[in-house]
Amino acid sequence: AASPSGLTVGIHLPQELLLDAGALAQSTVRDTTVALPPGVTVNAGGADGLEACSEAQIGYLGHETVGEAASEAFSATLPRLFCPQASKLGTVKITTPLLPNPLNGAVYLASPAPMGEAGQNPFRTLLSLYIVAEDPVSGTIVKLPGEVALNQTTGQVVSTFEDTPQLPFEDLTLHFFGGPRAPLATPGLCGSYTTTASFTPWSGGEAVAAGSAFEIASGPNGSPCPSDPRPFTPEFTAGTTNIQAGAYSELRTTMGHPDADQPLGRLAITLPPGLMGSLSGVTLCGEPQAAEGTCGANSLIGHTIVTAGLGATPTVVARPGDVYLTGPYDGAPFGLSIANPAETGPFDLERGTSCDCVVVRARVQVDPTTARLSVISDPLPTMLQGVPLNLQHVTVQIDRPQFTFNPTSCNPMKIEGTMSGGEGGATPISEPLQVANCARLGFKPGFAVATSSHTSRSDGASLDVKLSYPRAQFGTQANIARVKVELPKQLPSRLTTLQKACTDAVFNANPANCPAASRIGEATATTPLVPIPLTGPAYFVSHGGAKFPELIIVLSGYGITVDLHGETFISKAGITSSTFSSVPDVPVSSFELKLPEGPYSALAANGDLCASKLVMPTTLTAQNGAVIKQNTSIAVTGCTPTIRVIRHTVSGKHATVVVSVPSAGRLVADGGGVLPKARMVSKVGIVTMTLRLSSSEQRFLAHHRGRRLEVPIQLSFSPSHGRRLSARVAVLMR
Repeated sequence: AASPSGLTVGIHLPQELLLDAGALAQSTVRDTTVALPPGVTVNAGGADGLEACSEAQIGYLGHETVGEAASEAFSATLPRLFCPQASKLGTVKITTPLLPNPLNGAVYLASPAPMGEAGQNPFRTLLSLYIVAEDPVSGTIVKLPGEVALNQTTGQVVSTFEDTPQLPFEDLTLHFFGGPRAPLATPGLCGSYTTTASFTPWSGGEAVAAGSAFEIASGPNGSPCPSDPRPFTPEFTAGTTNIQAGAYSELRTTMGHPDADQPLGRLAITLPPGLMGSLSGVTLCGEPQAAEGTCGANSLIGHTIVTAGLGATPTVVARPGDVYLTGPYDGAPFGLSIANPAETGPFDLERGTSCDCVVVRARVQVDPTTARLSVISDPLPTMLQGVPLNLQHVTVQIDRPQFTFNPTSCNPMKIEGTMSGGEGGATPISEPLQVANCARLGFKPGFAVATSSHTSRSDGASLDVKLSYPRAQFGTQANIARVKVELPKQLPSRLTTLQKACTDAVFNANPANCPAASRIGEATATTPLVPIPLTGPAYFVSHGGAKFPELIIVLSGYGITVDLHGETFISKAGITSSTFSSVPDVPVSSFELKLPEGPYSALAANGDLCASKLVMPTTLTAQNGAVIKQNTSIAVTGCTPTIRVIRHTVSGKHATVVVSVPSAGRLVADGGGVLPKARMVSKVGIVTMTLRLSSSEQRFLAHHRGRRLEVPIQLSFSPSHGRRLSARVAVLMR
């Protein structure tokens, strides 16, 4: 079963003479039709290395009566035969009472004619045969053309030889070669199979039917008979060719199956987090080009290699197929158009289509939480023009330069999914994937936070969070995996807004239907993967028994939607923390979250924000495990510019003064009791200055031991833009 096979067909017509009349006992055969049993099909693997014989090579001139002008040319072609040896499918032997010796010869594959305007060729069918038999003693040569019709649904093979010459024969035996390149294949299941034939005489009588049965008694290579339904135990391998974390790499998947199995049906795989493709610079192919397989070169992202046919030596499709990235398909934001040539040996099964190929579509989905990519193919073709493809292996290589790239996490992962068979079987598949050298990746994101000094009881407070990555070569930085921040007590959560959170049922159905009061902000993210920023709202969403609503940021753009989930917690001391514990492994150039003031602001304000230092404890964790812990200063905008002494200390003859400055500028400390000192400041923040007592003050303290000395210090700040600011502090020294 399910194996390449030869086949022998014998036809016997008794040719006893009627003694009293001296004539033949039977009419000669005009038309012969042989229908192989359903399940016996053309073997696609037999086309590899096969050639075809043209009409010129066979020297066949047709059935028409040859006139005097053509008889000389006709006679010249008869003794000669130039059919390529590689077009030979089998042997033939004919015995006739007219000749003392049998005629021996061969069966050749006829050249498929080019498709005409009407989509027909001279033989009317894809496959045609030439039978050539010769008696070298008498010089007799017989040439017969035959057509092979293939059932487009079942692949059943029906051969017809019409208008054969009115010459008697007793036995005609056709033997089609066996072996791994055999032109035919046996049925997939064991059992008895019957070939039927029909013979129409030249006498005008009724056609005569005949039949012959044979048994299929084992599976391929002597294995037990396949069960019914046939099993489906496919092979699957997948992985990247470069295992460097974060680096560009080809992605290769191969699927196959044993001959006794169901044919390949469809593939659904989900890639691990962080194994993605960059859409920047790729043109998404639209319709109808995607459906026709005629996308442009700028949509090309990969290639396919296909082998078809049964046995140990399947045919390799003549040239690789093309994989194109398309726009939305079947409800998914992206799709694939996989254009596979159907050309092998002398055949092009899809000649005349827009692309001379078979197009298989697939949809590409993006998980909104993890950003994992899933690819779900349409059913793979199993039959083309009556030829069962018996796809043995299909390899898809996503090999566009600088397209596919690896995760920045070195945790063990899997490429997983399901393969389906063409007869209803399904098998889960899983292939491990783990990249290396994550520790080599850098992790130095910038993190800045600001709020406005303009707060009120009715409109609460604002917050602006910005994260940015340094400019660096792609693949040299680890992506963020986890973020945790704690707001200062001066910026507590606004309980009246938390109480208006959207329910998870409404959010999951459609976030746009959430109440306006639950929409607390807006976010923007830029990534090198898509040509436009991803933007969207931030919501408070309540989840049943959860104590506090979750902060969910919905980022959308270029057909992609990603939800960032932040767990909210409020301590007994009123400190609010937000933890984004599963940030997708996606490179981000910048990210900004704006929580504005307003009637439904996320935050309230305790006291004058300009009067105190605001600090946000921050923990940033990378996909490669690197951790950054810092106390992020929250800049307060809108405050009246001032400099402020935060604290001062004394050690010996030195005084240390810590000063808050509102911008870049020049800070000068003086006052007569200390030596003058100046510092250039590059940005808003905290400046520490250590000052030394003047010589006169040191002498005073030396002569008056035990006495305290109050030393006034005058601070003067000249900002880069704006008016000069000043402050004073008195330091007690002894």
